[in-house]
Amino acid sequence: MKRFISILKKVLGFTLILILALLVIGYFYIQNEIEKLSGQKTPVVNTDAISPLQGALAIIGVNIISFEMDSILPNQTLLITGDRIEFVGATTDLNPTYEVVNGEGKYVIPGLIDTHIHPYQSKNDLLLYLANGITHVAIMNSWDGLYLKWREEAKNGGLSPDIFVAAGPMNTARDIRSKIYGRLGPIPVYNDPETTQRAVREFKALGYDGLKAYSLDRENYLALSEEAERQNIPMLGHVTPAISLSELFESNQSQIAHVEEITKAIEREFGGRSKIYYENTEAYLDFVRAKADEIAVLLKDKDITVSTTIDVYPRAKAQDLDLNSYLKSIELEYLNPGILEGSIFNPGWLPGGNRYEDPWNTDPEGIKRAELYWDTYTEAVNIMTRALFRNKVRVTVGTDAGNPGIIAGFSMHDEMEQLCRIGIDELDVLKAATVQGSQWLNAGSGGIAQGQQANLVLLDANPLNDIRNTRSIHGVLIKGKYLCKSQLDELLARVRNANRESRKVSITQYLE
Repeated sequence: MKRFISILKKVLGFTLILILALLVIGYFYIQNEIEKLSGQKTPVVNTDAISPLQGALAIIGVNIISFEMDSILPNQTLLITGDRIEFVGATTDLNPTYEVVNGEGKYVIPGLIDTHIHPYQSKNDLLLYLANGITHVAIMNSWDGLYLKWREEAKNGGLSPDIFVAAGPMNTARDIRSKIYGRLGPIPVYNDPETTQRAVREFKALGYDGLKAYSLDRENYLALSEEAERQNIPMLGHVTPAISLSELFESNQSQIAHVEEITKAIEREFGGRSKIYYENTEAYLDFVRAKADEIAVLLKDKDITVSTTIDVYPRAKAQDLDLNSYLKSIELEYLNPGILEGSIFNPGWLPGGNRYEDPWNTDPEGIKRAELYWDTYTEAVNIMTRALFRNKVRVTVGTDAGNPGIIAGFSMHDEMEQLCRIGIDELDVLKAATVQGSQWLNAGSGGIAQGQQANLVLLDANPLNDIRNTRSIHGVLIKGKYLCKSQLDELLARVRNANRESRKVSITQYLE
């Protein structure tokens, strides 16, 4: 009997050690997978050798988009001291202490603002934003405090756009995968009001700029709304399925993260997605048209800001129907390989993992149904977007960069071009991408006037004639520091090289 007990103790001891070993291995395996999908394994670009012009700068002979953004002021001088615009006007008297940038034939616009991004842990993405003329970004998740560190580095002179950080996304979920994923970083889970409200107070104390509601249940959404008001911190994000639009208007939510959040709420009012696609598409779109202006007026009355992200959906369709061709059409070499290649938690963007891809849909009727689905979804979003602009809702330009198919920085231009394609004119798009984004962020950088922060973009062509001219970047000023074209190109080259060094899967077939 004693021998049996001795053997049993050894077996139990061995089993306990094995379980502990498996838990440790499992923990490190999960952490490794999170690091892979987040892009953390790609080396961060060293920018020490890139020295912007700074101090006292003068851009001379330049065409300036006026503060009201309804005209061009030709042959102007723009003086910048430190991080502020000192003077805008016509002058020939220039103190010799100014470093001069020749702006003859160029156009100055306020720095672009992307109000919805997800950089994971890919810090090099910040350089892609600068190289594309984006001087302020809103990161719409918190990743366990990482982005607060990035924000402080930017404030302290790091080569980076200005950064707004929303805590969250705050999600209600009870499945094991969501709980693990939330605990390790990207999407925290909040399943009871007390925890939700305590989190609001903690986020406020940590210095977050806002709180992002995600798929919260009704009880936790209302708890978030109440505590956000008490703590005087903006509530942003999704229109959670647990509430109606009328309840949204009674809440303290002051921003909607995607136009599609409004159309999804309209879907629910219509009777649910199963009653829309393939059979009732026209009836649904008529329903959206009938509702759009009424909703837009209420959004304006409640002073709720809406971020666009409308280019996600035609790009989702392209990935669904022909992923290989789509990957060839985008700036894939600038995408962090970890995000591209994915992990068990997020399979990435490539064939076999991309969440939009449906490789089994080869039947002509199935393809037709997929096209109808995406076309209907996209048109509903477009109808609502036009209504928002028509009714003077504060609309900002967001891209949802980090979402499959949406490349950091470059996607800002894609988004603006898509807005113009659906009928929004260049002036309104440019205002949404600059002035209105700055108003929402309270950034003081959305115009070109004395006292404004010197976040500016120097272009080779007039974007009011063609929004695609925002790509013709000659130089970028970030807090008064001027990066010329060759320096911006160098930033892009260094990001490409860092990606190439850490790549595990070849993308040569998509670069040909």
